[in-house]
Amino acid sequence: MIALFEKYKSISKDFLFNITASLVLTGIMQIVVYPLLAYKLSSAEYGELLTIMGIVNTIIVALGNSLNNVRLIEKNKYDAEGLVGDYNILIACASIAGCILVALLSICVFKQSVFLAVSLSIVVCLGILKSYYCVQFRIVLNFKKILIQNIIGATGYIIGSLLLFQILFWPIPFIIAELVQLLYIFSNSDLHKEPLKRTPLFVLTTNKYFILIISGLSTTLITYLDRLIIFPLLGGDSVSTYTVAAFFGKTLGIVMTPIAGVLLAYYSQKGFRMTKSRFWGINGASFVFALAFLLVASFLAPFITRLLYPTIFEAAEPYIFVANTAATINVLCQLAQAAILKFAPTWLQIVKEFGYCVAYLACGYLLLNSFGLMGFCFAAIVANTVKLLLLYLIGSIYIQDSGEVKK
Repeated sequence: MIALFEKYKSISKDFLFNITASLVLTGIMQIVVYPLLAYKLSSAEYGELLTIMGIVNTIIVALGNSLNNVRLIEKNKYDAEGLVGDYNILIACASIAGCILVALLSICVFKQSVFLAVSLSIVVCLGILKSYYCVQFRIVLNFKKILIQNIIGATGYIIGSLLLFQILFWPIPFIIAELVQLLYIFSNSDLHKEPLKRTPLFVLTTNKYFILIISGLSTTLITYLDRLIIFPLLGGDSVSTYTVAAFFGKTLGIVMTPIAGVLLAYYSQKGFRMTKSRFWGINGASFVFALAFLLVASFLAPFITRLLYPTIFEAAEPYIFVANTAATINVLCQLAQAAILKFAPTWLQIVKEFGYCVAYLACGYLLLNSFGLMGFCFAAIVANTVKLLLLYLIGSIYIQDSGEVKK
């Protein structure tokens, strides 16, 4: 009983550290940085900024977070064979590719200046490196350091926001926040000192990395697909409207993403056994939490949205509840995804994301054309529900009552 109490006490503490870490960083972004930029820029300019940052975040998550997850998934194999290597080669290639991609998109698609394109490349490079190298804290289950890292990042955002009053160059807060976090990670870990060499597991690790990149691109693109579909069809004003309407629910998604990271870190520990009852217990608790959140959001979301985005609130108000419902279902997907990522075959990530993407694109395009922005909100609910059902189906098939994982 004492051992069981200590175990759950430790897990609860890690959840608390990660939730607090995410609240700190997300809070500053959503309460300080983005509202300040919305105030400083026109609605159309702000909508374009949101679209560009959606692409930036997509690249960072796909290339940085995916390698972070691969390292956790493959940790036991490398430890068992005493191998060190591969990952610094992969993160170097990913950083270069990310910089080139965002620069080309900025110049060719959004017609931005070379200076802004270079600045965004810096944000992407720093973000990819930070997203991967912080895996050190997850490997050793030191979530207190993740909290410190996010506090430092939030401080960077505040400093960058203050600079916006002097120089309205919007990438500044993002560059400073990513840089100070990366400096903290480098001073408290040694993964960046690993040799640039291949090991016998390089091909296997690279294949898994590519699969998770595809999955991560799909997942994150869908997260920002509202901007990528709405922007060319309805313009920057509508992007601003939808993003502000979904602000409350999407903030929950950003806050809860690290919780999925805690779950995956524990799932990856040697000796952990996932059973079907445990899988459904976690999902059941998540579902109850989601319902409670929607109830709270129905009262608080309009008030807080009006407070933070007074210039856009009136246009966004009719869409708030529906947009937040879609975002909340997406949170349930994130929490279920951690188990599927660890205990089901990696290739199923592509199958799941393909079904999700088809549902989103088909419903989004049809309903947007027929019913405008409200139609797109309902399309997001349908697509996220499809994804959630696919995750539950995969878990039911591949996770067994005995704790064995079906191959």
